Amino acid sequence: MAFNFTPLISQEQFHITSIPGDKSISHRAIIIASLADNKSQFTGFLLSEDCLNTLQIFQQLGVSISINKDTKLVTIQGVGLTGLQAPDSPLDVGNSGTGIRLITGILAMQQFESSISGDHSIQKRPMKRIVEPLREMGAIIAGNEADDTYPPLTISPAQHLNPISYLLPMASAQVKSCLLFAGLFLKGETTITQPAICRDHTEIMLTAYQANLTTNHNHIVITGSTPLHNPFSKPITIPADFSSASFFIVLGLIHPTITITLSKIGINPTRSKLLDVLIAMGADITLSNQTMEIEPYADITVRSSSLTNITVDESLIPIIIDEIPILAVAGMFASGTMTISGAQELRYKESDRIKQIVHLVQAFQGHIQEHDDGFILTGGLAPTTPIIETAFDHRIAMSAIIASLASGCPITLDTIDCIKTSFPNFFDIIDGLG
Repeated sequence: MAFNFTPLISQEQFHITSIPGDKSISHRAIIIASLADNKSQFTGFLLSEDCLNTLQIFQQLGVSISINKDTKLVTIQGVGLTGLQAPDSPLDVGNSGTGIRLITGILAMQQFESSISGDHSIQKRPMKRIVEPLREMGAIIAGNEADDTYPPLTISPAQHLNPISYLLPMASAQVKSCLLFAGLFLKGETTITQPAICRDHTEIMLTAYQANLTTNHNHIVITGSTPLHNPFSKPITIPADFSSASFFIVLGLIHPTITITLSKIGINPTRSKLLDVLIAMGADITLSNQTMEIEPYADITVRSSSLTNITVDESLIPIIIDEIPILAVAGMFASGTMTISGAQELRYKESDRIKQIVHLVQAFQGHIQEHDDGFILTGGLAPTTPIIETAFDHRIAMSAIIASLASGCPITLDTIDCIKTSFPNFFDIIDGLG
C-alpha cells in the first residue's frame, strides 16, 4: 500500500532518547549467549522483526529465552556448544541477511538436519560467500536455484568437519562472523584474513565470553571446542544503534534550523566512521558523556551545517556500508561532488542499494551517475512530490523520509512496512519532531 508523507518540524531543539538498541549487537547477543554454558541478560535489546526472528530461531533450537518488552530485558539460559536441538520446522529469518548468514555458520556444524530461509527478498540473495567456505570445512549444504546457494538452505549432518584458513574475497562482517561461529565447534584453529578492517562486534562479544580468539591486524584466529561463558553478574547494556541514529544525525545537519542530541549511541570505531566522513564534509558534531561497557557509547549532538561533498576513501566503505543511503541524502544537500567507489557490496543488501540510491536521488531531481561499484553525486535537488520505490528496503525508505523532512517536500512511498525490520519506533520519533 502506498504511503503519503507530509513533512513537518515544529521546533528547533530536540533530545532523542529512544533510538533503539543496536541491531548487529542484538543479533550477536542472542547467538553467543545461547551457546554459552550459563545465563545471560541484556538490556536495550532491539525489538525489531529481524532480531525477534533470531530470538525465535534459537528458541526453536531448544534455548530458553524470555523477553520483557516493556524494559527490553532479555534473559537467555545458554545450552553450551553441544546443547542445540534439532528444530521441528524450518527456520525463518524474515528479511535479515545478518540472521541467515550468521546462523547458517552454526547450523552447518550440528549433527542434525535443518532448513533456513526468509522472505521473498532473502530468497533472492545468493549465499555463495558463506556456502563455499563452509563446504571447505566439510559442511553439507544444499540450496535453491541453479548454483545451489540461494535460500532455502538445507543443512545435513557432516561426518568430517575441519578448520580452515580463509581469505575473505571482500571485507564482510557477516561472512567473517559466520566462519568464526562455525570455528567455535571445530578442534584446531580457524584463521580468517580480511582484506580490510570491518565491523568487529562478533570478535568483541566472543572475547567477552572467553572464547579462545586472537586478532593481529587483519588476521583473526579462533580455536574451537572452548566453552563460552558469561562472566558478568549484571545485565549487559546494548548501546543504541548507530545506523538507526545516522538518519537523525544527517537530518540535524541538513535541516536549515534544528539541533538534535541523541542519547547513548554506540560509537564502536568500526561502526561509527560515518561521523568522520560527515566531519570531513564540514559537519558540526559533538560527542559527550562517553561510556564504556562491552562496547562504547556516547551522546551525539548535531547542528545545522553547510556541507561540502568529498570523495570517500574506499578503505572506509566496509565500515559505513549500511549508512551510504543516508550519506547520499546528505550529499544532495551539500555543495560539490560526492564520489563513492569500492561499494559493490551494496548490490547484495536488502535491495540493490546502488540502484535504489540512484532512483532516490533522481526522484528528488538530484544529479547522480551510477557505476558498478558506487556512484558520483553532485549536490542539489529540486523536488516535485517524489514517488519513491523502496524495493522493500528499510534504509531506502527511511532515507527518503529524512530527505522529505529536510526539504519540506511531501513524498509518496510504495511501502513503509519494511522499516519495522530494523527501527520499529521510527515514526514515533518522527512524530516527536512535529
